[in-house]
Amino acid sequence: MWGRSKGMIYNLLEKDLEKYKLGNPRTFHYLNQSNCIELEVLDDSKEYLETRRAMDVVGINQAEQDAIFRVVAGILHLGNVEFTKGKEADAAEPKDDKSRHHLKIVAELFMCDEKSLEDSLVKRVIVTRGESITKALDPDTAALSRDALAKIVYSKLFDWLVEKINISIGQDRESTFLIGVLDIYGFESFKTNSFEQFCINLTNEKLQQHFNQHVFKMEQEEYKKEEIDWSYIEFVDNQDILDLIEKKPGGIIALLDEAW
Repeated sequence: MWGRSKGMIYNLLEKDLEKYKLGNPRTFHYLNQSNCIELEVLDDSKEYLETRRAMDVVGINQAEQDAIFRVVAGILHLGNVEFTKGKEADAAEPKDDKSRHHLKIVAELFMCDEKSLEDSLVKRVIVTRGESITKALDPDTAALSRDALAKIVYSKLFDWLVEKINISIGQDRESTFLIGVLDIYGFESFKTNSFEQFCINLTNEKLQQHFNQHVFKMEQEEYKKEEIDWSYIEFVDNQDILDLIEKKPGGIIALLDEAW
């Protein structure tokens, strides 16, 4: 089938590349940093078609597929928007015509107002009691704002896809019983830990505490109430770690939020 329809397939791919304003992956900042663009054992064209076919199978219609690829393409273009110092002190603006071109494409793909999108990247709105204060961001902070937007949009898309697939494969949302698998062994420590890794490790600590709470703390309290003869099970309580990260006002997250 692949051999007989190769020409038609490539026409479809070219059409989609033009539709989503895509091109060589080496030209996108979010893709080219690893220097690993192609794998000899994988045919990206076939993988793309398989992905499309899988979406059909799980009930993602054409309009939804179009929205998915618009979002992904928009994120890629967003990563190519760079910033430089603006006319005002400590203010950022798109670096050059190339960055403005990518910003325009992002607005088109996200179906939003270009000026509002730019303002959301180069300005921060602080809401206080009864008023809002708009603060200009410097180029480095604007780049962080750009990356944060890309991450949250990608995260929302991922969550939507998971929910869509779960519904398709028959998950009963009204079910009162659930069998789940809890993996608490996922803490990783790298030479340089990114904010994302920090969040992953926090999630694992929360899961560990959830496990401790239900398997050790609550069960052993129940044993005490019922006066059951049992031997106390020693376990490592990681509540101190969670307090270090989450507790207000001196926790790491609160301090990061204050610094931002």
